[in-house]
Amino acid sequence: MSEYKISVPRPKLPKKFAKSPAKYLRKKVIDVVENMGILTTENREEYLQRIDHEIAVFERCGYIDYLLGVSELIDAMELSSISYIAGRGVYSASLVFYCLSITNIDPIKHDLMFARFMPADKPKFIELELLVDKEHLSISDLEKEMESDEYEEHNITLVASNVVSLISRASYEIWSNRGLMLNDMANGCDLRIALDDTKTYRSFCYGDLAGIYCLNRRRLVNEMYFNCPISFDDLVRLCAINRPGAFEEFCDNNSLYCFQEEIMRDAIDCGFSEAEADDLRRAVGRKQTEKLELYRPRWVAKYGEASWQTMTEQGLWSYPKAHAIVLAYLAYTTAYFKTHFPEEYTHAALCVATSEDC
Repeated sequence: MSEYKISVPRPKLPKKFAKSPAKYLRKKVIDVVENMGILTTENREEYLQRIDHEIAVFERCGYIDYLLGVSELIDAMELSSISYIAGRGVYSASLVFYCLSITNIDPIKHDLMFARFMPADKPKFIELELLVDKEHLSISDLEKEMESDEYEEHNITLVASNVVSLISRASYEIWSNRGLMLNDMANGCDLRIALDDTKTYRSFCYGDLAGIYCLNRRRLVNEMYFNCPISFDDLVRLCAINRPGAFEEFCDNNSLYCFQEEIMRDAIDCGFSEAEADDLRRAVGRKQTEKLELYRPRWVAKYGEASWQTMTEQGLWSYPKAHAIVLAYLAYTTAYFKTHFPEEYTHAALCVATSEDC
């Protein structure tokens, strides 16, 4: 895959926010979430508290100017019709990222922990990357559009991706052939598709996995009847366990710890800090015995020895829920296209597979 590094522009702040970029980011994010229409009387406080928490963490690691600059770059990409998705699934744990269109996953709706991306007591600066449509990536045009700006010392990495090209091309062909506008703004991967389509889930149950992102491995076909997804949550779990060894482990034991976030939540409940909980899930996955022994007494005191054994054994196969949700979204989108628009999807898949400008 090709990679391109783009310098992030310095944010353009209104005069009244010149000395308070964090307040400007908060206003920008809240304006977006208000306009989305997702706030209700019941959830409003939860969303606003999450935004304030994330911005406070970002401010501690010097992330505010960078995110404002990335937001301007995202706007330029959309104006240049460059389709993209977040390069790492854990980005989806941030509500601020969702509001800035860096991701298309609402972390509150999907119960994602922000601490899995950035623990509040140990935040660190992370340069972002986006997966982009390799067929229509015009770096020269994008750089030209941004050339008059001043730049931060940090970059954003754009990585050419087949799946982004496939979804973008398929959505364009559906629009061209049938007049159906599925994409939101210029980003062909942010689609207005309901995640409850029965026909799409039925296609998974039939084992019709050829050309489906993430789930097109042959070994799943024979097992699909017993693990048939009938909801998006089911599909998220299936994407999480679709790995050598993990599939057998979770199917045989009905694991309590399918997701790394489940380990972290239990750790925090028994007194671990967010950074310690993140360190614990990492130690479990890497079998770091000495480090695990440091955390063991507190866990055992709260949950018992049997729980520790279960967590360390099953946690070895656990997976980031935020990443699994992104995989499930892409799997569902490709399956939806294949189910409802087979001609356009097949043509798009062949073009991308053969790198032809069809």
